[in-house]
Amino acid sequence: MDKLSRTIDRFQAKIESGSYYEAHQTLRTIANRFIKGDQPILAIQLLYQGASILTTHKEYASASDLISYIVQVYSDFGFSVDEKSAKMKLIDLISGLPPSEPSLVELSTQCLKWSQSSGEVPHKFGDSQLHHVFGSMFLKRVEEEEEEVEENRSKYFALAEIHLVLGTVDSVPLYTNYLSQCSKANPDVDPGVFLSRAIINYLYLNNVKFAQDAHDLFMKNVEGGVPSNGIVYFDEYPLLNFVQLLLVLFKKEHASNSSQFMGLYTHYKPLLTNYGILSALEYLGSTYFQLRLGQKPQGNMLSSLMGDLFK
Repeated sequence: MDKLSRTIDRFQAKIESGSYYEAHQTLRTIANRFIKGDQPILAIQLLYQGASILTTHKEYASASDLISYIVQVYSDFGFSVDEKSAKMKLIDLISGLPPSEPSLVELSTQCLKWSQSSGEVPHKFGDSQLHHVFGSMFLKRVEEEEEEVEENRSKYFALAEIHLVLGTVDSVPLYTNYLSQCSKANPDVDPGVFLSRAIINYLYLNNVKFAQDAHDLFMKNVEGGVPSNGIVYFDEYPLLNFVQLLLVLFKKEHASNSSQFMGLYTHYKPLLTNYGILSALEYLGSTYFQLRLGQKPQGNMLSSLMGDLFK
């Protein structure tokens, strides 16, 4: 430990003198020695301290490289995402990076792949806390992006959305409030266009609680809406009416609601087609009610999205 402390002190001195590249490479070399000497804990401690110091000095690319190295060590030596200290080190370091850091996309893939393959209980879509951290950061990137760079905003919102959907209970208000802001910015658009994103995404996961939470939060910001489990009908917002009815249906036992789902589907089919979400409803009908609607769904829709995310 004394040797580790001295190494970190020398690293700090190099950083203070402005020798960032040399300090970064030296630290990597020493961490390599620890790895070859079968001392992964010392390597992790060194890399963690080094990344923290680099972040303090705004050397984000170098800090990100060391974070990536930590994840590699976790994977190679069987560190589990269920080990709180291991995961919290990553969360602490990642949270110190700016949302604009280009390496965040690659880091998110690496961290979540590790979390999928470690732990006693398989994490099918990766650890929810890690999803929350990355989703929060990508959403900040969207909010900070210049309005004229619409392609970037769309790209990072797509990333933020899937991470937040797979995140924690704290992810729900972040995601829903952003959708509410988008709805307010487009007053001529049926608010159901925005709320349907959250409701359908959470229903893909059969996460009815988060879907209900998203509904209640969103409806607080709809004029004439109510923050409760009740349904408010709007003559001018047919899609919002549909989304509310769909959620009520999923709050009941699935097996007994196939006819009700079919009634909703048939009544609103032209509207769903118009808004481009018919296939999403057909997938839900197939998955939960064994209904054959439209073309046969190709696998799990959320799994397909995750496959794209982890390429």
